[in-house]
Amino acid sequence: MDIVICFDHGFVMPSGVMMYSVCANNQEMDITFHVVTDDSVTQKDKDDLTDNIKVFERHVNIMFYTVKKKNDKLPSTGNRHGLTYATYYRLFLTDILPKDIDKILYLDGDMIVRHSLLSLWNTDLTGYAVAAVNDSLHTDIHYDARLGYPSDKGYFNAGVLLINLGYWREHNISQQLTDFMESHHDVLTFHDQDILNGVFWNQKVSLPIKYNLVSGYLYKQFSLEKRKDQQEIIDARKDPVIVHFAANFKPWESYIRFPHPFNSTFYYYQDLTKWKNHRVDNRSLILKTKNYITDYLRRIKVLPPLNSYYIDVKPVV
Repeated sequence: MDIVICFDHGFVMPSGVMMYSVCANNQEMDITFHVVTDDSVTQKDKDDLTDNIKVFERHVNIMFYTVKKKNDKLPSTGNRHGLTYATYYRLFLTDILPKDIDKILYLDGDMIVRHSLLSLWNTDLTGYAVAAVNDSLHTDIHYDARLGYPSDKGYFNAGVLLINLGYWREHNISQQLTDFMESHHDVLTFHDQDILNGVFWNQKVSLPIKYNLVSGYLYKQFSLEKRKDQQEIIDARKDPVIVHFAANFKPWESYIRFPHPFNSTFYYYQDLTKWKNHRVDNRSLILKTKNYITDYLRRIKVLPPLNSYYIDVKPVV
């Protein structure tokens, strides 16, 4: 199984934890990680990532690919809202990866894999560019008007993509993605995810939600009414294969106002790596001060307590 991950220095640790969870739950498979980074990822970072999965080295390999921090093909909008250019690297996988790889699984770094990926990997992609899971918020983002395709085709979350690289090469997909990026740059709300949906709306296979349980499916405000996939969502909430921490508060942050129900799952795997107990705090001094004051006012009951916007889920690792 070939897996590709794209990130910069800021995502080394969470990506390393994700990679460990993949290895721990897929020991029946030979795995090659293709790690696409820029020069912000140091040799020490690469050594740490390699050492992190050495316990599985009998069936796991890792390869690194370094690209320019700002690719000439990327638009000036590529760094809007604090997103880094690393998120766009997957658009050019046919230019980056070896030509003998015809299928690859792309995974975001803010995930944990809880079970085997064998069934996902064996999904038939004949005649299709990708397989992906519908996004939980797809009905709220007006993708059809922005991106110019029929609303009944849906909108997928690009955190998990099973990619048919042979199809990409045959149909010059990287150029199609670049053309769409240039022609729609003023309406790209969700960046490369919009680009992928804009090009693949009629070239995709839909995957079960359990393969990319994004945070939105766990929100209290998420309504199951009138959904044909009610039971699928309920089952995925109980026992997802892949948990995607696609929300503002990540489990590795030192300050989390609304803990994700599967944070304990992330900590379980993190504690098995060299990054045990590692937390990150990127808040500004102003935001730290504001958080301290509001939290204090809640403790002394001047402000009302916060209610979590997540449903109650008690995962077993």
